[in-house]
Amino acid sequence: MILSQTMRMAGGGDRCRTRRGIHRARGSSRGSALILALWVVGLLSLLVISFAFEAHLEGKVVSFARKRRKAESLAMSGMQIARMLLDKQLTVTGAEAESTQAGDRWYKYALTIKRGRAVSGLEEQLGEGTIRLDIEPEPGLRNVNLLKDEDWERIFQYARLPEEYWPELIDSFSDWIDADSKPRQDGGETEDYYATLDKPYSARNAPIETVSELLLVKGFNQAILSGGVLNPEDPKETQVWVMGVQNLLTTYGDGKVNVNAAGLDVLQTLPGIDELGARKIIDERERGTSTGMGAFEDGSFESVQDFMSRVGKDLSDSAVGDFITTRSEIFRITSIGQVGRVTRRIWAVVFFNGRDWRILRWREEP
Repeated sequence: MILSQTMRMAGGGDRCRTRRGIHRARGSSRGSALILALWVVGLLSLLVISFAFEAHLEGKVVSFARKRRKAESLAMSGMQIARMLLDKQLTVTGAEAESTQAGDRWYKYALTIKRGRAVSGLEEQLGEGTIRLDIEPEPGLRNVNLLKDEDWERIFQYARLPEEYWPELIDSFSDWIDADSKPRQDGGETEDYYATLDKPYSARNAPIETVSELLLVKGFNQAILSGGVLNPEDPKETQVWVMGVQNLLTTYGDGKVNVNAAGLDVLQTLPGIDELGARKIIDERERGTSTGMGAFEDGSFESVQDFMSRVGKDLSDSAVGDFITTRSEIFRITSIGQVGRVTRRIWAVVFFNGRDWRILRWREEP
């Protein structure tokens, strides 16, 4: 009897322990499931965030690509506007009726080109974008390939380059572009100089194609080309600052400078023209003259003879007439298309003489 009761009590204890174990197991399973569910929710949240970010980023990329394509189209449209203006300048005279001038949105730009001047800052709104256009006569600069020794000397003098540098630079450039292999006194050819460098190369022995090519010529460096300290390795008190020659030069044209387009700096590199004479030239071409009845005649020089008759008496050398022109057949066109903050820039050097149109150089920049 007692044994039977004991066994029942033992059995009851076992069942209690079993039930408690089952409860603990069920509680543990529910806790594990909760943790797993939280992990799943967390992972799903990360995936959603990741997808949302990628979608946002993709939208940005697509938007940028669309704006870039529009900006490129605008830049190309700017080049077509430039060609239209070069064509149009052949037909305008400046004597058209005021109503004709006022009713033609492109008239003043075409007339500016007709008079040998630069068109700067032309801006055209098209849809959500903008075209900015510059058309500059390239003969407003000196053709580096056609410079004589005395031309280089005036250029170096204007750039404030010490005279002791001149002979090497002048002779080296002449050796670089001439066809022979005989070096001048202070110059250098392939065999005696360029082939002896750590990274040897050959002299071109032909006209250079870009002004920046001067950096390959013996004696030239970045300071001489672009301006800056000529001798940075020397003590500060003996350092020499030069203005640089790059902005005075081009590789296009017949060597004559368009006095309607040339800047103050370029004019001072011509024979007989100092700073005072250069300012006189610019004042004369900019002021224009009144013809009465509210009309206004542009002051641009119509010809070399017109130039000499108006400012020749203020110059110290009448030979300047052999170095100048008042018209251009080569133009540097810069067209920028912009949509929002996205821009696309195209620039070209073109030849146009009223009949032939040729692209001499073309470059597209982001």
